[in-house]
Amino acid sequence: MVKQASPRGLPPRIYLPIVAVFALLFLGVMAYLVADGLGVSGSVFGKSGSATAANPAQQAQGAQNSVQGGGPPPAVMAQLQTLRARIAKDPKDDVALTQLGDMYLAASKFRQAIPFYDRALKANPSNVAAQTGLQQAKSGIADQAAANQ
Repeated sequence: MVKQASPRGLPPRIYLPIVAVFALLFLGVMAYLVADGLGVSGSVFGKSGSATAANPAQQAQGAQNSVQGGGPPPAVMAQLQTLRARIAKDPKDDVALTQLGDMYLAASKFRQAIPFYDRALKANPSNVAAQTGLQQAKSGIADQAAANQ
């Protein structure tokens, strides 16, 4: 009688949960380190988001300090300006309207996001991203109302 070799390693029913736990632990630690290392505070649409400087030197200084002052980083400001320019050029640009709504949604400014999603859906009723964003914004408003009670 020939003896079969035993399989090496752990059986899958033990191996998979161990890998899943280590993956979740790793992702949690990485998320903490990234959030702590960036030190970003303030809202995307913070107090320096609408302020404009009088000269380029002040604008450059403001861009460097915008995150510490509670305003959006320069890249976010550039994206906002680009989206607003696209909407000004074509008020029915449902992609730009949805993206601007998404930026307000990400900043937890749910009431400001809804009009952009509504306009995007009027321009293109089959825009799934706008439909999803609108539902998330409405849900966010409901959650805020429940938290305030």
